[in-house]
Amino acid sequence: MAWRETRAAWRHFLYFLVCIAIGVGALTGVSLFGTQIEHTVTKEARGLLGGDLEIRLARPISPKGRDVLDSLRERGIVLTHVSELVAMAARAGSSGSGQPTQIIELKAVEPQYPLYGLPRLEPSSDLVELLRQQTHGCPGRTCFGVVVQESLLIRMGLTVGDQLRIGQGLFIITGIVKTEPDRMANAFSLGPRVLMSREGLHAAELIKLGSRIRERYLLKIPNTMAPDPLLYELRGRLAPDAARVSSYRDAQPQLKQSLEQLTRYVGLIGLTALFVGGLGVATSVHAFVREKLQTIAILKTVGAESSTIIQTYVLQATILGLVGSLVGLGIGVLLQQSLPGVIAALMASDLLDQLGFSQGGLELPLAPLAKGLALGILSTLLFTLWPLLTIRDVKPARIFRREVTPLALSNESNPTRWWMFWKGLDRAKAVTSVGVGLGLALLSVWQANSWKVGLLFILAFAVAVVLLGTSARGVLMALKKWPRPEALVLRQALGNVLRPGSQAVSITIAIGIAVMVVTTVSLVERSLLAQVGDNRPTDAPTFFFIDIQPDQAEGMTTLLRQRSSDPNPRLTPLVRSRLAGLKGTPIKIEATSEEEDQKEKAAQKEERRKKWYLTREYVLTFLQDFPKDNKIVQGDWWKPGQVFTKPLISIEEDAAKQLGLTVGDTLELDIQGTPITGEISSIRQVEWGNFSTNFYMIFSPGALDGAPHTYVATVHVTPSEEVALQQAVVASFPNVTAINIGDVFDSFARVLDRLSLAIRAVALFCVLSGGLVMAAALAATRYRRLYESVILKALGATRSMIARSFAVEYALLGTLGGLLGCALASALSWAVLASVFDLSWSLQPTTLAIGFVATIMLTMLVGFLSTYRLLGQPPLAVLRQE
Repeated sequence: MAWRETRAAWRHFLYFLVCIAIGVGALTGVSLFGTQIEHTVTKEARGLLGGDLEIRLARPISPKGRDVLDSLRERGIVLTHVSELVAMAARAGSSGSGQPTQIIELKAVEPQYPLYGLPRLEPSSDLVELLRQQTHGCPGRTCFGVVVQESLLIRMGLTVGDQLRIGQGLFIITGIVKTEPDRMANAFSLGPRVLMSREGLHAAELIKLGSRIRERYLLKIPNTMAPDPLLYELRGRLAPDAARVSSYRDAQPQLKQSLEQLTRYVGLIGLTALFVGGLGVATSVHAFVREKLQTIAILKTVGAESSTIIQTYVLQATILGLVGSLVGLGIGVLLQQSLPGVIAALMASDLLDQLGFSQGGLELPLAPLAKGLALGILSTLLFTLWPLLTIRDVKPARIFRREVTPLALSNESNPTRWWMFWKGLDRAKAVTSVGVGLGLALLSVWQANSWKVGLLFILAFAVAVVLLGTSARGVLMALKKWPRPEALVLRQALGNVLRPGSQAVSITIAIGIAVMVVTTVSLVERSLLAQVGDNRPTDAPTFFFIDIQPDQAEGMTTLLRQRSSDPNPRLTPLVRSRLAGLKGTPIKIEATSEEEDQKEKAAQKEERRKKWYLTREYVLTFLQDFPKDNKIVQGDWWKPGQVFTKPLISIEEDAAKQLGLTVGDTLELDIQGTPITGEISSIRQVEWGNFSTNFYMIFSPGALDGAPHTYVATVHVTPSEEVALQQAVVASFPNVTAINIGDVFDSFARVLDRLSLAIRAVALFCVLSGGLVMAAALAATRYRRLYESVILKALGATRSMIARSFAVEYALLGTLGGLLGCALASALSWAVLASVFDLSWSLQPTTLAIGFVATIMLTMLVGFLSTYRLLGQPPLAVLRQE
């Protein structure tokens, strides 16, 4: 019987199928991409790390550490050294149409690089050959080859074979690097990649005492050797160098975590689309049951029980859910093909090529497909159970006598006490309601892979549905009490919205949730950009010049005064260090046993944040004057002319909180192997968003005398002075790197825009689901609308007047859903900004207005496409059926 009903009324269930397909498609596409990334990262783990083990340092290794590395070669371990730093590149000649200088991310490698994987180069040649000393192109001096990212050639107007000046060295561009197997996949990049040999790095003379550099030692161990014991051994032996030792099993933790979080939350948006589609399923089933009242009454008359009929229609819904879910899997596969390109655009490196996506294509793992299929079928069952329970209330006698007796059940207007209400409560409906709620909660937890995130999601979804439903009912009740408008078009439209069975509440909920999701993304994006851009002070520095050596400080100050309109360029000393002890207790940087490693991985977020403060590198300074935009919250700043008997430290308040420090406590720092102990004299509140040089720890004057240090210079110049100043600094001080704050902000804006695009791409499925719910609701009242339109035509109404009436009705529904959705979006964006980003919220009227107007236009479009055929029906053909 379920099959016969489905086959006979398949057109009626078209919205049912599409609602499920859209939601399942969004979920499956995101899950397929996330699973593929996880699988590929795991498979290519050694290549992504660059070896079986990696030793990472923020300064050159000590002689004792060098002895440790030399001893590894005696055990059959292959080792290669990689140095990474930020530098400036300049055109060697006057030719070229691009910019004369460019900040770059430099990487110096040995001939053994890479130990795993291969870089993709153009021309396809051996990397060692491309980076070796060049015999042509540099008459009278030594030149080495470099391979660069294509973006560097575009920006500087260069081609392969041209000369490039980096530091004190002159280099020949011998090729283009497309991918590196071990490049970190980060969203932000200060500049294009340049690969050179270690001999080329020495020729450039970029590394000075205190220079900012990342030293990496990659290890390839014999097949017979287990990596974990060696990992913990090296952590212990290299602890004095503050070295970070990691295994290929932990390769690219930031990439894994970022993509896992992105796919999780984007997947929840897909689940929102599925749940909104579930409202359309419930609407379709409710309308179907109303149409089948005669059939249900006949079945009950011939002896069929309500449970049998409900089981039949549940089976029918399951079949439809299966078909819709299968269609959704196809949509998900198509979405998977487009998502990688959008996500890869967030990364500074060619992520897809690096992971081998473009060569081998995208696989179709079975687990996400099975999960999407199960979520679609289970959601179908949960959303159809409630409307199907109304079958139990169908009385055959009332159906057959409906021409005489109204079908609507009479409601008792007399107030009843709570125990009478409990006595008359439909236990089956109550149990079903609880079961549906628990089922949706479990589906949310399953999709989020987290009890906390899943339950918060279903709670937020339920609150949004309740608020939208309650607000919609309140507005409709208020409209009922208002006097009806005199204009026939407005009166007819308002009557259609307010009449019983209009589905106005369900349409408002669906539209409101879709508007809320999409508008929230735009509001958060605009707020973040406003916080970074609008809050940038007018006197904020234009450039940060880093890695200035002590003997260059005076010359740099003179040059900045001569070449810029800033009368007071600021030079601040920097000393790099790591924490060595707190209150006399030594700090252990990394786990030196498997048990400690497991404890760290199981630690809560707060504990991991504390560990970040314990293990990070601290850039120190020593100042006499109190820093700009700082505020003392505890203790006192040192006084002018004060004599210091011991080093004093002013620490930032969040760092003090995480490290458990207060005024009077001591901490020990390791400055390139030399320990120094200081006492906390004050705790400061720092304004990190003022675009100035800010520090977690500031020492008293004279406390860091003799420590290896560099300077950072900040200067504010006009746009017309930027290029000339940057050229002058690179020409006079080749080792100094110039960072343009405007370029950093533009990079941030591009990444944020791409991220918003990725989220909106899935959020559009919510919009589609909301439109389908509206279309399903209008389809449920199609015959009533048809009957009313032909009656109006028979009374003299024109097709234009009826169309205007429908348009006003849909505009009213869009207005209601848009207003409520935008209000909830404002509240949700405030919550996200306050809890996640710790930023203040501001009203975005333009974004809200665009969302509101777009909602009305889309609602009118969906309504017109759903009912325009009714306008052409002749009255006589319809009225003859009565």
